[in-house]
Amino acid sequence: MGKSFWTHALLNQEVRNKLAEHYQHAELKTTEVKLGFNGSIRTDDFAPTVDEVVQLQAESVPADLIWKGVFLRIANAVTGQPVFNLTHSIAALRSDPTLYSNVLSELDRQLGAQRRHLLVVFDALDRLGPDWNGIRDLSKALLRLSIGLQSFRSIRAKIFMRVDQFADRELFMFPDSSKIRNDHVNLIWQPQELYGLLLFEILRNQRGKPALHALAAREGALAALPIDGSDSMADLEPQRKLVHALAGEFMGSSKKRGLVYTWVPLHLSDAANTCAPRTFLTAWKKAAEHSPAPVDRAVDHLSLLDGVRSASQVRLNELYEDYGWIRPSLEALKRQLVPMTRNQLFQLWRDKRVIETIQATGNRQAQSVPAGLAAASDSEALLEAMVSVAVMEERSNGKINVPDIFRVEAGILRKGGVAVPKRR
Repeated sequence: MGKSFWTHALLNQEVRNKLAEHYQHAELKTTEVKLGFNGSIRTDDFAPTVDEVVQLQAESVPADLIWKGVFLRIANAVTGQPVFNLTHSIAALRSDPTLYSNVLSELDRQLGAQRRHLLVVFDALDRLGPDWNGIRDLSKALLRLSIGLQSFRSIRAKIFMRVDQFADRELFMFPDSSKIRNDHVNLIWQPQELYGLLLFEILRNQRGKPALHALAAREGALAALPIDGSDSMADLEPQRKLVHALAGEFMGSSKKRGLVYTWVPLHLSDAANTCAPRTFLTAWKKAAEHSPAPVDRAVDHLSLLDGVRSASQVRLNELYEDYGWIRPSLEALKRQLVPMTRNQLFQLWRDKRVIETIQATGNRQAQSVPAGLAAASDSEALLEAMVSVAVMEERSNGKINVPDIFRVEAGILRKGGVAVPKRR
């Protein structure tokens, strides 16, 4: 969640300087960031295109040599040496097995003397090839290489990975892989950060800024307003007061339906209790466009319900694009009640021939099959994949649930949950 956002942020010197100040991480100001791969078909100074990687694989070039070639080109550029194309660099590595270590060791010495650092960023590893075996081979080689970089003081790799890839056990079956798994960071936005983003977006609007300032002053909640793009997290009470002034306190006539401040992020969260910023903003934007508009506040509980439904549609369509196998997995549950038992779920999948459908599509495109299902073609593997991307959750009683953010648009029923649109 936010992988590409952070990739772009790290590649921008101005943004890095601001991040260094905000997070009090001074090293970011002296760090040179280069792109190692981002799944693009656009040529880059160092990052290979998807076509280049696929061609090198077709020529049986070992995966570790591909990545060593990428690092070699970057190292030569940073040290002011001639930079050759990737094929030439790989050939040089083949002819001199010590070249990689020698060049990076010299780079590390230079960076250390200058008190500078190099960070190489990798994103969109799921686009490394047309099938999961090739993608896994390249991803594993990159992970192994990143561990090797720990031998240097000033050179590191930052690898952004999809959650279903990270859940692929096969990917981490090599020595010292636990160092990566134990040090990983989940890109999660907390509710107060989401509301801080919402308030920041309102302040960016010429009409919204004076109105929000006036409302915050009236409610004694000026401390909730972001300053220079930064949130104040010392006290959340002003933020709660301001949100309730914008939308009312309750999701109905009383607190029985829940507090707006906690209800909205909860019902927009996946099974891992995380909410995407784009999803959160979509819900509030749609709520603001709801008709009829309330007379005494910006939005009300009815418009927020409508906003959650709209955000559900947008978020699910995004997932369908990124993970093609989710669509048939959820469509088999249409008009069914959740939570349901594993046996009920697996029977629905069998009746709709879901796994066969996914595998047939996967023959044409690797991203249409979850990483785990490529190795084990059964319902257990598919459920594990659905849980890994937080589209499903297994509760303590063993039943399987689908969070509202996906359930509503997929037409799946749940007693007491946000209602499925009537068009369903």
